Amino acid sequence: MTLYNLVIFHQTRWQHISDFLTIRNMMAGLAPDIAVHVISEGSAVPADFWVRVAKLPTLIFSPLPVHIDATVRGTRIISAQMTKLEEAKLFADAGFPTPRTTGIVPETRLNEGQWGPFVVVKPNRGGQGQGIRLMRTRDVRWVDPNSWPKDDPRHGQNLLAQQYVDTGPYTRSYRVFTVLGHAVYSRSSTATQAVPIPDPAGSEPVDLDITSNGVERTVELANDREIVALAESIHRKFPLIPTMGLDIIRHHATGQLFVLELNSSGFTWHLSSNYGLAYQRKFALDYYGQFDALRVIAKAFIDTTRRMAI
Repeated sequence: MTLYNLVIFHQTRWQHISDFLTIRNMMAGLAPDIAVHVISEGSAVPADFWVRVAKLPTLIFSPLPVHIDATVRGTRIISAQMTKLEEAKLFADAGFPTPRTTGIVPETRLNEGQWGPFVVVKPNRGGQGQGIRLMRTRDVRWVDPNSWPKDDPRHGQNLLAQQYVDTGPYTRSYRVFTVLGHAVYSRSSTATQAVPIPDPAGSEPVDLDITSNGVERTVELANDREIVALAESIHRKFPLIPTMGLDIIRHHATGQLFVLELNSSGFTWHLSSNYGLAYQRKFALDYYGQFDALRVIAKAFIDTTRRMAI
């Protein structure tokens, strides 16, 4: 007997529909009490669909923003984009380790005693490591966003400053993709060339690409249980966020972990996005096989629907 509805929204190019159809088939055997409905972007929805759905407790899931009438029944777990500054505040307020972060405004002057000799300056919105630079803390100043060249990723962008965390001579970062609080895959990205950090006491200006994804690099699946556990604990703290692409780094000297971003825009379903498939081919990665991705997601849907559907 059906006791719940799960409504999944699929967006072409950003997730392959076969992911959700396979998950629906898995759930048919694992959870016959949940009726799974997959709605593709731009497809016609029967006129009485939401009326029928309203008869049972319902969970609505979408990796990307989608408009649904306010009168529709169901718990909504739908992506809502935040700025990087808002994400950093979310982590800090919840007690998770994240570097000190602040927006850069005309009055900004940073204290080296609090921030250290270097900071990372990045656009408050954006992705793929674009526009992220290492600077001397004392040199950080507000710049008119429109003064950057139009082909510069900083053009028109508000910038933020983030405390620099040294991940070692070969810059390294981790990405953990989570769905409903469960790790689906985890990978590392490591620069193939050492990044020479200038003398902290020097006087010359510093403007370096400090990312591990803006330079030549190696990318590998990484099952570091401490990193995966941190990612899952962060996501489970925020159960109404559907997916997270958590960027995590480890301090080279101390081993301490820091979370940088969750990529709240929702463009992170790289199991089967066009971008993600090309990326997996380039680096010979198997996102599906690492943790048995679709089975992990199916079980997450079952647990979340039974607990949170209304």
